[in-house]
Amino acid sequence: MAIKGKGKTKSKQPARAPKRGPVPVPKPFAQRTWVRLMATFIAGVFLVSMCWWVWEGLDKNRNAKAAAATRAQQQQGILAWKATLEPTLSTVGTVQGSATPQVAASLAPAIDAIAKGTDPGVKATDLDTLAKQLDHAASALEKFTLTDAIGNHGFDLSQTDVITSAHDEVAAGLRSLAVAARLTALAIASPDQAKALAAEAQRSSDTGQSLIQHGWTKYENIAAAAGIPLPAFQGLPSGSGS
Repeated sequence: MAIKGKGKTKSKQPARAPKRGPVPVPKPFAQRTWVRLMATFIAGVFLVSMCWWVWEGLDKNRNAKAAAATRAQQQQGILAWKATLEPTLSTVGTVQGSATPQVAASLAPAIDAIAKGTDPGVKATDLDTLAKQLDHAASALEKFTLTDAIGNHGFDLSQTDVITSAHDEVAAGLRSLAVAARLTALAIASPDQAKALAAEAQRSSDTGQSLIQHGWTKYENIAAAAGIPLPAFQGLPSGSGS
């Protein structure tokens, strides 16, 4: 027989719960990798935008200064041309604002009167004098060295062509009006051929007026683009032809 030991039996200890490992502390929001990458990206975009904005502003400023310098140069050239063109036209007509100059205003009524067989209201000698004045005005324009006035003054090829063609058209118009004045004088002096000569004078007058109108319109446009004001009234009294 087994002999039971004396004393109290030891009770079994309850099993302990397993020890937990250390729990990592989460990183602060600002220190997280994806947050830092996003912040870096946004900062980069902002920096590039700022650099572009500054560069664009500087570029606009440079362009504005260059445009102002070009405009100032163009104004010098146009003013030199203006100082010859307008006073020359005012010797044979009236110049005022954007309106086409009224050149040789007494010529058209005389031609019309001759064509109708009525008194032209002027003498042949008056028209001969007018023709000389028109030729003199044309010569003044033709002698003017326009290329020197506008050369190296900021005009491109297209603008230069407009200016030179305008100048040439006005001069050619004056020549054509001078021919018309001489034909009208001949018509007055030759009554038997008056109507035929008046018809030729009318064609020459129409050509001259058209050339002057086209040339003046070009001058007006190029002057306005350069910021040059249009002229105030100057020239002969209204209705005067000499």
